[in-house]
Amino acid sequence: MRIKNTALAGAAITALALAAPAQADLSFQAGDWTVAFDGNVNTFYMITDPRDDNTVYGGLAATETGAGTSATRQEIRTGLLPAKLGFSASTRANGYDVEAYVSYWPGVTSDGVTGRGSAFGNNTVNFRQVYLSFGNENIGTFKMGRDLGIFGSDAILNDMTIMGAGTVSDVTIGGGNTTLGRIGTGYIYADWKAQIAYSTPNFNGFQLTAGVTEAFEPFTIALDDNGDVLDGSLSAGTKRDQPAFEAKATYDFVMEGVSGRLWLGGIHQRNSFEGGQSSYDMQALEVGVSASAGPLSGVAYYYSGKGLGTTAQGHQAYSVIADSRRDSDGFYVQGMYALPQIGTKLGVSYGESNLDRESGDPGYLVDKNSSWIAGIYHPLTPNLTLVAEYTATKAEPQSGSSNRERNVALGGILFF
Repeated sequence: MRIKNTALAGAAITALALAAPAQADLSFQAGDWTVAFDGNVNTFYMITDPRDDNTVYGGLAATETGAGTSATRQEIRTGLLPAKLGFSASTRANGYDVEAYVSYWPGVTSDGVTGRGSAFGNNTVNFRQVYLSFGNENIGTFKMGRDLGIFGSDAILNDMTIMGAGTVSDVTIGGGNTTLGRIGTGYIYADWKAQIAYSTPNFNGFQLTAGVTEAFEPFTIALDDNGDVLDGSLSAGTKRDQPAFEAKATYDFVMEGVSGRLWLGGIHQRNSFEGGQSSYDMQALEVGVSASAGPLSGVAYYYSGKGLGTTAQGHQAYSVIADSRRDSDGFYVQGMYALPQIGTKLGVSYGESNLDRESGDPGYLVDKNSSWIAGIYHPLTPNLTLVAEYTATKAEPQSGSSNRERNVALGGILFF
């Protein structure tokens, strides 16, 4: 079975240069159609140790309150990737490659929403990909449906924690069906979006992808310096009458023993409101490079935006008090080394996401989320990778005391 360019697990294998799990041939012919399956299963034993219990609105480090009365929390759960089962049906007709793809992504905990775990409990099932595509080597490829967003996609696909866990935070502690990896501590989440996108043919390594994508509502809650809510969610009065526009250019290269990818991307979305807030443009740019030479590989990435927010697109993007959009930026760097003959990958990375304060914003608003991550990724078999990760996350407010989280994840991920 071929590795699918738009399936997250498959793309991650290519982009990460981690254990490069082999893909089983789970496909068969049904008349003129090729039917194929792909996916992954992963589970981790996680120990999350929050060190503080301060108010950092938009901060990602887990707090003692969020972890519960015992503070340190131990749980069994999925990592940054949920488990996945993908199904594709493809054919070539009238000179076009035509394909339909559907995938669903469950977690492993008994209650994927609250994470409490209970008898007769269920878990979260998330249909992340539902799309059709058509095209050929001469005209490029058109894609219509729900898939990973364009802006920020290469940032997450090159993140080594896609094989592990990374930051847990109060956002996902206790279950859910993913951790955060490096989302919010180095890049903005690309997310899964309804879209109509087009990718050009590959011109000697160069390719352009552009699309009209689902518009996400900005969401922010203003707090005063006592941590009290001043008003409701900004998204309550948002007009979703225009889509977002995303694009990226990539260049894949091989020269003198070094192979890699350069990419440049951008996003633009117009936001307008029913209430008294001013309309504003969300816009951002990103640039990145991934490269490998022999046993060494690395990634460097940077983004900058206005009205983009932090962690997720639109999160804390706008100051209700100042009636103006906030600036944000971030970066991460990552290095990996493959032990000769053994194949085990040793990785370390650092990243941060910054949010600027507007006049009148409370001191509890997050200023910076950052993390150090160290990981060991050992290919026990061509398909199964054992993982050990340590993550140190820090959430700093505009003024006041910060929060710190320490997380250890031990487990494995199997691709098929």
